[in-house]
Amino acid sequence: MGVTKASAYSLKVQGVVTEYLSGQLVANALVRVYKDGVKQYAAETGSFGRYAFTLDNNAKYVLRFSAPGHQTKCFSVDTHGLVWKDGGGTKEVFVEMTLFTKMPDMDLSYFDLPMGMARFEPSTGLVSWDQEYDARIRSEVQSIMAEYERRMTATADAGLRSPADRSRGDVATLRAMAERR
Repeated sequence: MGVTKASAYSLKVQGVVTEYLSGQLVANALVRVYKDGVKQYAAETGSFGRYAFTLDNNAKYVLRFSAPGHQTKCFSVDTHGLVWKDGGGTKEVFVEMTLFTKMPDMDLSYFDLPMGMARFEPSTGLVSWDQEYDARIRSEVQSIMAEYERRMTATADAGLRSPADRSRGDVATLRAMAERR
């Protein structure tokens, strides 16, 4: 009787990195892949904001995304599981990572936590996301993002008129008041 080689599905994680406010692709974002806490790869997304990595089975991964001036974010994938004989292939999962511009006066360190935790089962090729984890972090993420959006709106409103525009407007108002007298 011959020995049958054990095999299983492998997971290819791929996606794009986008900018929160504009929805545009983030060119040359840095994606770092950590396997069991040790950095394995670091690659830039290129001009189309795309990334792709095939992960080994029986490991825990963290994928960290960063770009100059943007808040770093990450998600994790656990690939531990059963390996069946005479199976295999590659399963793919698409993940869009949205980055947003840092605000110097706002603590965004909460985003150092994974924004999602996935579980990949090598024997079946199924990927599932930890819904309980998502529920635990959702309210804090929503609260921080509401404050972020409030501050971005205030900053945008303040920037609608430059100081020079405001002073020209003030001078024009003073002239109009003087002409009415």
